[in-house]
Amino acid sequence: MITLNKVMLAGVLCALANSQYAQASCSSQYDFRIDTRTTFNYDQIKNQGQQTHIRLSGLLTIKKAEHNAEHDWWAIKADNVRAGSGQFASELDSYTVPFAFKLNQNGLITEFWFPTQLNKQAQDQLKGLAYYFQFQRNPENPSKLEHDTLGQYTVTYEYKNDKIQLNKQTYHLHNAQQGALQTIKIASSGHQITPSTCFFSARKGQETLLFSGQSQSLNLKTKQQYQISTAKQAYPSPLFSLPADLANWPTNNRTLSEAALTKLAQSLQRFVLENDLTQIPAYQLAQQLAQFDAVIDALSNVFLTQQLTDNAQMRLFNALGQLDSANSQRLLGRLLIDAEKDPLMQFRALRALSQGRNPFSPELTLLLTEQVEGGFTSLDSEVTSSFYMTIGAMLHGRQPDAQAQTLHDVLSEQLSLETDKKTQSALISGLGNSRNTQHFEQIDRYVNDTNKSVQKASIRALGMLQTAPAYESLEKQLAKPNHTNQVALLGALANYQLKPAASDAVLAIAVNNPSAESRYAAIKALASQNEQAGIKQTLKSALRSEKSKRNFQAIVELLHSATPSAQK
Repeated sequence: MITLNKVMLAGVLCALANSQYAQASCSSQYDFRIDTRTTFNYDQIKNQGQQTHIRLSGLLTIKKAEHNAEHDWWAIKADNVRAGSGQFASELDSYTVPFAFKLNQNGLITEFWFPTQLNKQAQDQLKGLAYYFQFQRNPENPSKLEHDTLGQYTVTYEYKNDKIQLNKQTYHLHNAQQGALQTIKIASSGHQITPSTCFFSARKGQETLLFSGQSQSLNLKTKQQYQISTAKQAYPSPLFSLPADLANWPTNNRTLSEAALTKLAQSLQRFVLENDLTQIPAYQLAQQLAQFDAVIDALSNVFLTQQLTDNAQMRLFNALGQLDSANSQRLLGRLLIDAEKDPLMQFRALRALSQGRNPFSPELTLLLTEQVEGGFTSLDSEVTSSFYMTIGAMLHGRQPDAQAQTLHDVLSEQLSLETDKKTQSALISGLGNSRNTQHFEQIDRYVNDTNKSVQKASIRALGMLQTAPAYESLEKQLAKPNHTNQVALLGALANYQLKPAASDAVLAIAVNNPSAESRYAAIKALASQNEQAGIKQTLKSALRSEKSKRNFQAIVELLHSATPSAQK
């Protein structure tokens, strides 16, 4: 079987090209998805065409650079590049080499620069990513010709409101006479760009290209769709740690020198101390912090010596939580320990860690494990309890892996050893917040504990698990008259669809219980049920005798709302 030239396939994959001329100080990150379907035939399409389908996704980081004293260069790097999707996706390291390109005044790419020697196929792969940042922003005098890895093409632009529409018209391949493919036609082309001061906020498009070989013996059709948008989460790309001057880039994957790290740390401190952080949205601040990720630990002293205003400190914590890199995780974890005499700072560090969605770093896992086993300390007992509960919430918000399982195990083991009732309650709540069913039996052991706080934690944790065994345990508790933790029990049952007998019991509490708080909790539990016909009829009658304004309003809202199943 004849195989297509790999260089041509790489060019086809990234053929849709464009870039934007941006302000000198900008740096941006983008999520991208590229979907390419290719069909090719030989011998004048006598046989059924062979097809390939490539889905490419990842993150692009771009920042200003300079080369030979020229300042119209841009450094770019792809990270987390994957081919395919889900469990079948594979990493593509060949796309993650940092490189740079030069833009002219029209926003067109004129040169490329690579830090190391690459073959043509590797260069074309990378160039294809850069060409998404090529497009003309000047409506007064646009050029009619542009080029990319495939060849030269004519193009038309339309500038409407805040959007730019561009369409390719005709193509001429590079080195057509020497290649396996000699002609190219554009069957369809449409690209939409939402420009911003720093390149664009979004770009999407589609293109169908028809290729033909010599004497029509080879025919190829490729259809590509793509979408590039501002990254949903800041990522500490290694590009941010590279110098602006391309001449100072490492050429053999060398790490930054001690001098460079010191200089970067000084820049970080100037950035956070000389700017009004409250005026920078947390998401944007996280993106800007990503370029200092290698030295983010330098912020420890800024926090511990209270060099920021209270509002600026809150914003910085929020941004570090959104950055959620291994280094920012370590910084936040260390602050939990080093700020033991400042409960507010400890609480903010916990809250920042709870925002993350990336896997636990080994350093953070070890640090949290040591604190659980040794006993986390804070001047505020509520912060101490929050520590254990927050670890559970963090486990629920992140993908399971070996690091996460280590924390599951240490929480469970510590609960089995703990004798202090307040800490027991916090550990049970942490296991419940993880929502991991592996902890059901251990949580359920405390559902009849004589300590009210411990029992309440167990009941609430069973409500979080949302499993059949957990429901059955809670339903047994409902049969107990005048339950010590009745409000917590009703709140936990609100997470389930009640069986008829349980629904009747909760309805009886909503109508007849002497405690207004219990009645309110029962009404809210009934509001979460899919089957409400009988419930609404009974509660409507109860309106005449309900004396609590809050309960009265809750019943009215239930009567006038659609059932939860209808709202889905």
